[in-house]
Amino acid sequence: MLRYFVTGNLWLLLAVVLLIGREPWRTAPTRYGFLGVGSLTPVGYNLVVAFCVIVAAVFLLLAYRTGPKS
Repeated sequence: MLRYFVTGNLWLLLAVVLLIGREPWRTAPTRYGFLGVGSLTPVGYNLVVAFCVIVAAVFLLLAYRTGPKS
């Protein structure tokens, strides 16, 4: 239970860091980089962020399902 909760929060933190660190690529403003490194299309970058959010949601749902029953 706790491992799912911690893992879900780490994936959610990664998604937030990716959103905060996103910036337009220096040579092509239609592409995104992460803190000045790399180059992805907006669709690709948003898919990476969406993947992180979905994985976080799955782990948090597992944490909720396996939690203590009262």
